[in-house]
Amino acid sequence: MSGIQHKKPFGVYHWDTFDNNTILIAERCTHDAAIKFIKSTYKKRINLNGADRVDIVDKAGNVVQSYKVC
Repeated sequence: MSGIQHKKPFGVYHWDTFDNNTILIAERCTHDAAIKFIKSTYKKRINLNGADRVDIVDKAGNVVQSYKVC
């Protein structure tokens, strides 16, 4: 990740491993809201064997939760 791009407390970033590119896809005020966004957006694409990754990142730049997606 090239740096924090989100303004709200939590940013949701999608890392495309093929292109090695990370993009901000959402910002949420709470960790729970970020989880709900990921689960509703990616649904059945969340998979332990997924090549890409979706991360919830806090304002300090720490990845607080990750999901493998395909």
